[in-house]
Amino acid sequence: MAGDLAFQIHLPELKKQTPDFLETIYSVGNGHLGVRDSNPLQGNSDLYLGSPGLFVNGFYDYYPLSYGEKYSNYPENDQVINRLFDPRYLRIQIGDSDSATSFFDSKILDKNLDMQTGKLTETFELTTPLQERFHLILESFASLADKRLYGIQYTILPLNFTGPITITKSHPAVNQLSRTSVNDVRVKESEGLLHGWPLKDTVIPAMVITTSRSQQALTAAWKLDQVNEDVQVNQLSDEVPGYQLKVAPQKNTPIQFSFMYGLSAISTNLAAADQDLLTTVAESEFQPELEHSTKKWQFFWQHSDVEIDGDPDIQNSLRFNLFQLNQSAGRDGLTNIPAKGLTGNGYGGQYFWDTEIFMLPFFIYTQPQTARKLLQFRVQTMDLAVQQARDLGFAAGATFAWRTINGREASSYWPAGLAQFHINADIAYAVDHYVTVTGDQQFLREGGFELILQTARFWLEYGNYTEIEGVNRFGINTVTGPDEYSALVNNNYYTNVMAQHNLASAVEYAQQLQNSDPDLLTKLAVTPAEIQSMADAAKLMILPYDKGSEVKLQFQGFEQLSRLPLTEIDKGRFPLLLHSHPLTLYHYQVNKQADTIMADILYPAGNSLAQQIRDYEFYEPITTHDSSLSRTMFAILAARIGEETAAYDFFTQSVQTDLRDLQGNTANGVHAGNLGGSWMDVVYGFAGLVNNADQFTLNPNLPKQWQRLSFKLQIADSEYQFEIQPQQVTVRLLSGPGMQLVIWDTPVILSSTDTTKTVIQPKV
Repeated sequence: MAGDLAFQIHLPELKKQTPDFLETIYSVGNGHLGVRDSNPLQGNSDLYLGSPGLFVNGFYDYYPLSYGEKYSNYPENDQVINRLFDPRYLRIQIGDSDSATSFFDSKILDKNLDMQTGKLTETFELTTPLQERFHLILESFASLADKRLYGIQYTILPLNFTGPITITKSHPAVNQLSRTSVNDVRVKESEGLLHGWPLKDTVIPAMVITTSRSQQALTAAWKLDQVNEDVQVNQLSDEVPGYQLKVAPQKNTPIQFSFMYGLSAISTNLAAADQDLLTTVAESEFQPELEHSTKKWQFFWQHSDVEIDGDPDIQNSLRFNLFQLNQSAGRDGLTNIPAKGLTGNGYGGQYFWDTEIFMLPFFIYTQPQTARKLLQFRVQTMDLAVQQARDLGFAAGATFAWRTINGREASSYWPAGLAQFHINADIAYAVDHYVTVTGDQQFLREGGFELILQTARFWLEYGNYTEIEGVNRFGINTVTGPDEYSALVNNNYYTNVMAQHNLASAVEYAQQLQNSDPDLLTKLAVTPAEIQSMADAAKLMILPYDKGSEVKLQFQGFEQLSRLPLTEIDKGRFPLLLHSHPLTLYHYQVNKQADTIMADILYPAGNSLAQQIRDYEFYEPITTHDSSLSRTMFAILAARIGEETAAYDFFTQSVQTDLRDLQGNTANGVHAGNLGGSWMDVVYGFAGLVNNADQFTLNPNLPKQWQRLSFKLQIADSEYQFEIQPQQVTVRLLSGPGMQLVIWDTPVILSSTDTTKTVIQPKV
């Protein structure tokens, strides 16, 4: 593993240092909870710039959606993750100066995120209105060892005074925040519908927090862990849970104290506290818990790190992305990955298709148990997907919510939301991808196959046959593809090819289960006639193609639209979605993000190099990349077709999206889909990974800036390390029985007795 500096994000290295931006970049989390890096004196005060917040994955409330014209079965409510109290907050009183009522000048001396340990260290220089100066040092972490725990340690160093200091650590039981009015469809804020009551007769301050509408509850508790002997400690009243610390320090003599916080799993029991959590927090200590968490981070990097020699800025950015991705993933089977992780309120903390297509591959190949948990969220919300299909008037199948926390649809703009039916095939694709790579047949039997089957049934119901040039074909009309600058089109290429795979997967697994588990097919009422119908629909699927230009058409009739002159539009009007009416955008050949290009990437088999080049050259000039999901896909295809400069440029923009705020909205949270996408750029693009189940292949083509690329992958029951240098690949079998790989068209067989092979790139 590389030296410590290669795993650190130091403040001086960041070109942008606005408060909201830094709060996102230096967030710490563990998939259950996430804490923004706010000014520690801020709390819910308006004295300081920024947007503090503690988020718990899946802990949400909702408010009724309003429509000018509401039609049947429109979504009733929006779901928005709750912004909870700020656990970093301190109230400091020095003489007549009180940080809660007067402004303390705050200068950040340094921030450092150590991604090897998950610990954030910060140093502030603070000056009161009466010119008392002191340093405030914070060390904090969210535990990977116990997802309920968050620890923070404070050190106060007086610089020019010896007067008494009073420190108060308490939190309001009711969230006072209200939904903000922001002219950005990507930002949502909770309405402040939380209620809470302190827990009395406990050895530590604690409270139960409940929502008004979603009927969720969680227990929050915090404990003073350690403090200097000369500090007087008092607990506040039962009605105001917390601590008050009083000390009269000497100048240049530090005061140190730490707190452990606990946030329970989400419950529907609004009356009961989590007694196990209270015990755990009472017994926890900052330093031992940090060490337990550090071991988990070390295990993560041992199996999931990507090493790049020769490009230190890119190396650092990629590790930051993987760190944040790991911090964002729900691991309880009941939650998923919010589009902004647990670093902010962007998109309301909701889950999208981003997980299955952009983030899940990283977990499938490096942390398959986490991938399984993420897919279990879809399985456990399948009943709601079935109900949604019925609400839309379909007699069979399931259609998953486009954006959701609880499994129900939360998008009020259905033309670019619910109509993106490709999410059903995206989820089915992810299940097949997971089973193919891991061989987890148990997951297939315990919900995976049913999910593939129910989504395949939806395509049979929603699609229809039509005659084209004398041939009966299966089409899917009135859908919106990944590109949200086109809506309600017929036969979107990406949607159709994904649906084709969905149908074919259902057929393949049904045939497999007929031999291994026929009772499951009986239970799910699968018939030979239905399977034949799916096979026929897949075989006869319409895939629009322009014979004149020899390119795949984004959708039927796409070639008839005029191109939007992107080079003539003022740069201040991007992203276009914030400045143009949707109908204006729907009228042109203009893409928000990669659409048809994604089909080339996910299904390379059968696509000639010449075809991929034509598709790339057609779609790249009309794509604005207003979505953070776009450049990552163009980077992969550019790498595969030999556009080396473009591939590297797209990749550098993708991998640095958040650290350089290239989308201009990192303040609202990281771009979680792009985090996973940057890993895909390296492994699918520059390393040339293709796994079609029958044959695992690698065709590397490293950027000229890189001298070496190394990463590990888990396939079935084996783990491999790939070390790629220009014109050479060395692969090592680290564990498991091994299998045959193909590297630059050269078969490589690894086994427990032959664990290392080196392949030299053939000369062209």
